[in-house]
Amino acid sequence: MPDNILSAYKAEELLAIQNSSVAIANPEQKIVWYNQSFKKNLGAGRIKGNSMSNLLSLPDSSIPLELKSEKPIVHALNDSDQNVIITPILSKKKKNKLQGYYIEIISAKQNGKGVNELSEQVNRNISFLEELENLFVLLVKENSLDVISGQIISKASELSSSDLGLIVYKEEGNKYEFQFHDPDSLIADKAGSEKAIRSDFSFINKWLRLNKKSLLALNQQKNIGFNLTEILNCKSLIIAPCFFEDHLLATIIVGRKDSIYTSFEKNIVEQLSPLLSFAISSLKTRELNATLENRLLQAQKLETIGKLSSGMAHDFSNLLSSIFGSLNLLRKRVAQTEDTERLIDNIENCSIRAKDLTKGLLSFGKPTPKRKELIKPNLLINEISKVVTQTFPRTITFEKTVDENLHDILGNGTEVYQILLNLCVNAKEATDGNGTIKLTAKNISINKKNLINYPLLKEGNYVCFSVQDTGTGIKEEDLQRIFDPYFSTKSKDTGSGLGLYVTYGIIKAHGGMIDVTSTVNVGTRFEVYIPAYEPLKEKKQEEREQKTNDKIILLADDEEMLSDLLAELLESNNYNVINVPSGIEALKVLTEEIKVDLAIIDYNMPGMDGLKTIEEIRKLNFKMPVILSSGTMEGNENYDLEKLKINGVVEKPYEFETMLSTIQKLI
Repeated sequence: MPDNILSAYKAEELLAIQNSSVAIANPEQKIVWYNQSFKKNLGAGRIKGNSMSNLLSLPDSSIPLELKSEKPIVHALNDSDQNVIITPILSKKKKNKLQGYYIEIISAKQNGKGVNELSEQVNRNISFLEELENLFVLLVKENSLDVISGQIISKASELSSSDLGLIVYKEEGNKYEFQFHDPDSLIADKAGSEKAIRSDFSFINKWLRLNKKSLLALNQQKNIGFNLTEILNCKSLIIAPCFFEDHLLATIIVGRKDSIYTSFEKNIVEQLSPLLSFAISSLKTRELNATLENRLLQAQKLETIGKLSSGMAHDFSNLLSSIFGSLNLLRKRVAQTEDTERLIDNIENCSIRAKDLTKGLLSFGKPTPKRKELIKPNLLINEISKVVTQTFPRTITFEKTVDENLHDILGNGTEVYQILLNLCVNAKEATDGNGTIKLTAKNISINKKNLINYPLLKEGNYVCFSVQDTGTGIKEEDLQRIFDPYFSTKSKDTGSGLGLYVTYGIIKAHGGMIDVTSTVNVGTRFEVYIPAYEPLKEKKQEEREQKTNDKIILLADDEEMLSDLLAELLESNNYNVINVPSGIEALKVLTEEIKVDLAIIDYNMPGMDGLKTIEEIRKLNFKMPVILSSGTMEGNENYDLEKLKINGVVEKPYEFETMLSTIQKLI
């Protein structure tokens, strides 16, 4: 076999588990590889690099350097009841060019079998090595798991003289997928067989995980695997697990109708199972790398477009400000005739539209979440379902699937409603008024085990919204462009709803991700992942409640909606909140002998700003921790945190989790 393939796939590890004593020599008759059984037979001393003649005490002329036949040469080992069988390995692709020698040591007691039987056994070993080489080459060249696994199960059946074979793939959530090799159509009802195997396979999987070895199942009562032999109508089965880093990825099963397998045949299937393990893990890694590369390129492209559009929108806003100012002056200074009034109104209307477009560009370039609230996804889905069922054509079948106990999410309910409704509208237009739309919502937990499937998300709990249609699908070349500003596959007359580039910006602002998969003439599925809202929890809930129940937080902010929302969220985490609209009111509360454990002071307040309020709090000798919240601090960027004894700064718009984390660090 070529050295690069041997080294890349560690073929020697597969050959090493052969039961018999085997070795391989190069064309110059030097030993290049051997297994432990071979070394044990020959005893101590150097083996690798030694010549066959010296090592096996053979006459120099007994093995010619040029051979044109694969006929084995048999010699008796000196002072031993063993024979050595040396079989030339010839290349079929290069006109029988000698590639090396396959050496096997067997007991002389087996001579009763006859040379022909020994030769047959050796030939089977040679055939196995040749097929192994072909499979290695296939692993290097092929990118389709179906093709590779099809070849592996085919060769496993052929080399073990089996009547049928199948591969059982282990999927997430104890689900199984099947691939059959049944050239003689011995399994009449494959769907029924799959169903029966699924019900019985969890026990087999448990046995394989515990024992980490193959199982020879016989059609005998009380034998492990008896049910499988009955399902497949076989006398014996070889069940070989495919492990990769202690994870059971698949299982190879081959079966015989009328006879029982030998240990040699079981050994062949065992040696092929690591190949399937490697193929599955390798191809998954390739696919993941390709997907991740495409997503990263798309994210970089969108970020570049966002920066460009944001810069343009900023300059355009300044121009629009001048236009609106000039319009006001025109209305005052120009005689108000019907023509001039109409022209000025037209300019103003066009400017207002330009202003709305500018907002869209800004939201895409630098997405920022609006004021957040707790959202109940199930209520949101119900509202969207009502709109869809009442307004979409009756020719469209609408299906809704919502998991129980969906996590709450923290965000802007109107925006989340908009993006989901927009995806449904897009699905309706893709089906051309006749098809199926499926709207689903489910909880999903991302951890170290499945993080590889969600490379752009962090570990944690998410709510996954999915909109799937049976429409025309999206072409491969368009999938990488659908989130670009103003890109659309629709005609101008049919376009409606929110643009996908705005949808992307909204989801990004919520800390989530949107993914799309599509097949032309089959349909499209959009999946939106938004982080679940989970108040930070201590290790023991009772201790946390006891710790926070007696804590009082003073909240000073003149924005009533924002302060009420923050107060509600803090109270839901067992804090007591005193909410005041100004710095002066905050000082009054502190002087009324109410013990405050922490103060949150907004910078922009009428009368007395946040910095002045904190300064007065410190003058009154209050030593509680103080958090300054601010959206903008023009003119005071260089304020002295240490001098004012400000313990933390949280910038608006702030994430509630960030505020809560800051509070918990201080009290």
